[in-house]
Amino acid sequence: MNFEEVQPLLRVGSFLQWLVIVLVFLAGFLQIAKFLVDKKVETMREKIASAKITEYEKKISDLEIKAGERIQKRQVVLEREKDRRIPEDLIPQLQEELAKYSGSEVRLACDRNDKEALAFAEQLKGLFEKSGWTVKGIGQALHSKPVKEVVLILNREEQKPKANVLFSVFMSLNIKSSARLNKSQQEDLGIIVGQRE
Repeated sequence: MNFEEVQPLLRVGSFLQWLVIVLVFLAGFLQIAKFLVDKKVETMREKIASAKITEYEKKISDLEIKAGERIQKRQVVLEREKDRRIPEDLIPQLQEELAKYSGSEVRLACDRNDKEALAFAEQLKGLFEKSGWTVKGIGQALHSKPVKEVVLILNREEQKPKANVLFSVFMSLNIKSSARLNKSQQEDLGIIVGQRE
């Protein structure tokens, strides 16, 4: 074999060598590019995940606030729906206080359509009767303007100590009450059991 015959083979071999070198560098470059792209993709995923986590945390926080508000509103509704009652453990003490004014007269009244107010008035009636008071029944009427609390009506200023006994009990039970004077009233004390607030 002479040199001229081998020369094309050497050229092909040289070309193949350069091709291999280029392919090796290209493979290295592709590996670096893949690493950088993977890193970029991972960074983007982390940003997206972080943004979604922040969004979900905000949604959860908003839902917790709304749930808290609803619970609070429901609690207010439950408190409003809760019947007014004098607890059994307070009754003996209240009877003892009211018994100091035994022989006094009281008239009770409530709205005709308010069953809760009637039940509370009946409890008060029983309490007064057991304390030796004369109870002139429970009047039921339709009021043109609804009464929104328990109103104590005194026929004279001297009846204040009697009213104060009830005021202190109502205040401790968080039952709104007020008082007024009506000198034309025959009974020592009048009580209008108004609607729950």
